[in-house]
Amino acid sequence: MRRWVTAALAGADLVAGRAATWLPGAMAWSLTVGWIPLLVAVAWPPSVSELTFLGARIYSSGAWPWNAMAICAVALVVAAVGFVLVTVAEAVLVGASLRRAPEAGGLARLLGIGLVTAAPVLATLLAAATAFVLVAVREFNAPDAGGPLLRSLGRITPFLVAVGVAWLVAGAAHAAASRAALLDGAALVDALAAVPRRLRGAGRPGFVQAIAVPLLRVAYLVAATLLLSVLWDPIAGRLEGGGLDATMLPLLVGFVAIWLCLVLGGGALHAWGSVTWTKVLGTLASGRGGAERRPHGDPHRP
Repeated sequence: MRRWVTAALAGADLVAGRAATWLPGAMAWSLTVGWIPLLVAVAWPPSVSELTFLGARIYSSGAWPWNAMAICAVALVVAAVGFVLVTVAEAVLVGASLRRAPEAGGLARLLGIGLVTAAPVLATLLAAATAFVLVAVREFNAPDAGGPLLRSLGRITPFLVAVGVAWLVAGAAHAAASRAALLDGAALVDALAAVPRRLRGAGRPGFVQAIAVPLLRVAYLVAATLLLSVLWDPIAGRLEGGGLDATMLPLLVGFVAIWLCLVLGGGALHAWGSVTWTKVLGTLASGRGGAERRPHGDPHRP
């Protein structure tokens, strides 16, 4: 635990002293989960009847199943673009500890590592989505009390737990493989094969890091969502009452400014997680730390 605290403090000190790491961290944060607070605070969530009507309209349309395939294709394109941008941001953050600029070969290997490590998460997500569709068809037509959406999510709890476990394991594997590829110059297959060795070498600090990073991100995400929701309530009330006027300009400017600050804060948190992973895996696991490679005796003597 002490080794992880040392690495975490070193990572926090590096991120605090180098604000340039906040921007790639903010990009990665915004493209992964950073959009959730703004969406929850500003957007109106669809009702159960609206969701039911939307699903029935897509299914009963004459363009079925091509309309569903088009929606999936657009979602995949958006996800692919976001995946590439997050990979670039992660490469910048990994090189920040050693002041290295990302190379084209390293970015290509990092993309491959991301695809391989994300495969289990995508598989569990697909299984959870399939189970949700099968359960929701029955729950949305059932006359039982309670929200059908919550009942449907409750019935697929084992799938959601599997998604969470796969996410944690994939995050640790991606961190280990990406450090092997970018810091040691390992090939794609060699970097993936080095994951068990690096995680074993990290020991307990690696396990603590794998748990601490998602917990801190979820806590920050909840806090940011609550703060933006509270700040948006008076603005939403005025929009419903009299529309947009000059008196609302300071409120909107303040809301946008606080949202940008929260994005930068999330970027700093993301950068801290990446830099700390580099400290835990890149230094402790590969033995690059000065204390771990201290020579004994005179190097000229046998």
